[in-house]
Amino acid sequence: MKKTILLALALFATLNLFAQDAAAPESIGQGTFLGKTIPLRDFPVISEAHEGKSDLRIVPNNFPVNGYEVENALPLDGDPLRQSAINNAATAAFQQRASCNNGENFVGITAAEGGALPPDPSGAVGPNHYVNAVNVVVKIFDKSGNVLAGPTSLGNFIGDGQNSGDPIIMYDQLADRWFVSQFNLSNNGLAIAVSETPDPTGAYFLYEFPLSSFPDYPHYAVWHDAYYMTANKSGQNIFALERDVMLAGGADPQILGFTLPGVINNPNTVFSPEPAYLTGTDFDPSSPGYITYLQDDGWGAAFDHLKVWELDIDFVTPGNSSVSAPLEIPVAPFDSFLAPFGAGELQQPGAAQRIDMITGVISYAAHYRSFADHNSWLVTFNVDVEGDNSTAGVRWIELRDSDTDDWDVYQEGTYAPADGNSRFMGSGAIDEQGNIGLAFNVGGPDTPVGIAYTGRYQDDPLGEMTIPEETIVDGVGVQTTTNRFGDYSQLSMDPDNFTFWHTAEYFASNNSWVTRVASFNLSNGLDLDAGSGMILSPSDGALTTTETVEVQVRNFGIQEISNVPISLSLDGTVVANEVVAGPIAPGASVTYTFTQTLDLSVEGQEYSITVCTSLAGDEFDCNDCMTKEVKHLSMDDVGVVAIVAPETGENLTDAEDVIITIQNFGSADQTGFEVSFDLDGAVTTETFTGTISSGETVDYTFAQTIDVSGFQEYNLCASTNLTGDSDTSNDTTCVTITNTICQPTSNCAGFDDGVTEFALADQDITTNCGNSPDGYSDDTDIVFNFALDSNPFEGVLQMGFNDSVFALWIDFNDNNIFETEELVANEFVASANTDFAFTVDFENIPAVTAGEHRMRLRGEDESTAGDVLDPCGDLQFGRTNDYTANITGTLSAEEQAIDDGGLVVSTLDNNIFDINFTTSFDDRLFIAVYNTLGQQLKYKPIAKTSTGFGMTLDMSAMASGVYIIRLGSQNPQTYRTARIIVK
Repeated sequence: MKKTILLALALFATLNLFAQDAAAPESIGQGTFLGKTIPLRDFPVISEAHEGKSDLRIVPNNFPVNGYEVENALPLDGDPLRQSAINNAATAAFQQRASCNNGENFVGITAAEGGALPPDPSGAVGPNHYVNAVNVVVKIFDKSGNVLAGPTSLGNFIGDGQNSGDPIIMYDQLADRWFVSQFNLSNNGLAIAVSETPDPTGAYFLYEFPLSSFPDYPHYAVWHDAYYMTANKSGQNIFALERDVMLAGGADPQILGFTLPGVINNPNTVFSPEPAYLTGTDFDPSSPGYITYLQDDGWGAAFDHLKVWELDIDFVTPGNSSVSAPLEIPVAPFDSFLAPFGAGELQQPGAAQRIDMITGVISYAAHYRSFADHNSWLVTFNVDVEGDNSTAGVRWIELRDSDTDDWDVYQEGTYAPADGNSRFMGSGAIDEQGNIGLAFNVGGPDTPVGIAYTGRYQDDPLGEMTIPEETIVDGVGVQTTTNRFGDYSQLSMDPDNFTFWHTAEYFASNNSWVTRVASFNLSNGLDLDAGSGMILSPSDGALTTTETVEVQVRNFGIQEISNVPISLSLDGTVVANEVVAGPIAPGASVTYTFTQTLDLSVEGQEYSITVCTSLAGDEFDCNDCMTKEVKHLSMDDVGVVAIVAPETGENLTDAEDVIITIQNFGSADQTGFEVSFDLDGAVTTETFTGTISSGETVDYTFAQTIDVSGFQEYNLCASTNLTGDSDTSNDTTCVTITNTICQPTSNCAGFDDGVTEFALADQDITTNCGNSPDGYSDDTDIVFNFALDSNPFEGVLQMGFNDSVFALWIDFNDNNIFETEELVANEFVASANTDFAFTVDFENIPAVTAGEHRMRLRGEDESTAGDVLDPCGDLQFGRTNDYTANITGTLSAEEQAIDDGGLVVSTLDNNIFDINFTTSFDDRLFIAVYNTLGQQLKYKPIAKTSTGFGMTLDMSAMASGVYIIRLGSQNPQTYRTARIIVK
């Protein structure tokens, strides 16, 4: 009785939490029925669309971007739930099964058809169709990938001619109808079409819902009593649309608007909570709608958690509708910030342009499914897994509630394999058996962005994705025209309740996005389907003559099974036929131990173990068998499997650490063996004094460092020397290391950005647009000869794009670092393809030395990302070229005297400046003052005194700003400069 009372009190307290401070709708409005369209299949197929250099910003960011707010927010050292690898046995098992689980895989919409950036891919699956949309177009396929309609302009179809953007496609499985939407820029509204019939190529009922402000980033969900929608907008940002009226093609469907009580908005990105999206056809008709949003202690929350709100909707008496106060659900600490929205976080291979992974939002969609004893709600979002804003992973959280328990975390994890790539733009769902499918984009500094998926069975260890990552499509190209990517992807659930369908973008070639449509499943939903899962034992090791074999046997079907025949084979020969008694519930697995043991006692031999189920009436035999390779390890066997450092890179030093990874391939622990490295024939040997267990890998850092500071290739090999090593073939690993000068990337190919024509000294050339890496060209075979007795040097150049800037350095001290005092020219050029004159005057460069030096020329479109004055920084649009400058001769004695002089400018009160110049030069000097436009404002001769040249400069009558002082002689024409600031 006491337990019952406590449970009732707990339930009352939870219900009261939702009920307290419930808020009525802030707006009650109506949509307008615009009529019925002609069949979508009868709309004209659009012609190709092309975009230029400007970022077509389909999705405006309506909220300011401020950056992180709390420096000591948790987690402090990477994501605590990071799943950096998948169990090796699971990997081997599922890789044999990939063909069993993979379904359709076809191209959806191309950039040539859609054209806009970003594409915002959306898609949904029905019983017989897949509907795919991007910004400006929609396209309909059968479930084999054959085009049935489109590509059709969304503007012509539902937008009154306006291609506004942010499309969302839904299949309403409760009504067997289709939902297509985009926002409408002209009236801050929503344009929505609901199909008249189950045929998505047919006619649609067309509606328009004007709102008080622009509904950016609208995300919808199917629910039994309404279509719910969230938007990134001021004022009301949660809406309920009268679904029943829209399905009937009725006039004036209501729209109720709410503001979420107690929410803390993420200041770094778009505001994007998510409504619960109903999957399946089982639901409690009395259940309210739900909204969830992440709350990060990094931007104002007291702790990392999810908030959940209930929406009770009454379209009969709209004023009775309400949104509850939030339920706060603590989760493991997460870091949802990698960069402000639109800034770009993901580094692409060989490209300066980073792309935006959209962090700090709940990913679309947040799928909800009802089971017999609970409801499950899958929530996903991107997180920083390293703690340094370099790598993203997907945090996934399964919330559960029931008739007696409110929403709480059932399991959560962060999927982020440690392979140097980010996983982002995730979208997941739960099938009828409780298995989870999760698809996402994957990419990194060495991997063009592609698409992949993972998953888990309902009885797998909690918090883990156990299905090894399966590639949907590899990326090929990179994007250099904008940082915008996505802005979302979408995974939807087939009405069969077992097949996951996903769409996202990737780059089929440089600057050419494509959407991909793919399906996969973890169960086919058949009545009878038994299969073998992982072979749990034996594993590699010191094996015996009587090894026990344990295997998972899974019921992939939807009926309970018993007495499942199972066979055991060794190296292709069946050695046992046994029976798994069961029963095994649908979607569940059991562990079965064979009574027959195996003789695996030959040291060094690899054995092949196969188990197969053969259930009577089994409807899918692809998953019946599983094979595992098991090796009887030799006792003594170690080797070097990797040279971790140094790696090929920029500006390597003369004291680089040598770090290697050693693996124990044998069955016995090892210690006290020799390790060595060979650098171009010079061998260093040391002793590994630690202990390394069987199967373990450890990193070893040699005490001896190496000199790889020369700009050349180095051959480095590392080896182990274990006494009695049974396999010396795995002892040694070799790499080639190249020390390079910094080679910044940029895009010069798309729009001819940067310096295109360059004439200086004795050269007049057309510059190269390099591609190794993009935007960099090593042209040091071109020598510019500077004879100092001809100083100064007048040059002429052209830029490939308007409003550009260039910079020129000469590395006088040959340290392969372009320092500030080595900058010899830097100016703004307003007009493209027009001669621009500039001067290189070595009199003003104290660092000048004779000899051959590397000369670096950089140019960029000033309005785009990157800093041309950072000689090693990547540029969004521009180029970098390296040449050789050959300096000969000397400056005149007078020039050298001015060049070596000491110029000191002291700031006094009231914008008075004291100027002193100490030099051996004895003739008269002149001082001039210029503004930043280059206009001369003052000019005056000054004579030398016993203490040098000096004067007091009164700038009190001048406007505030920066001014340039030029102090020098007329014969020779040489001078020194200094900058002053008038306040």
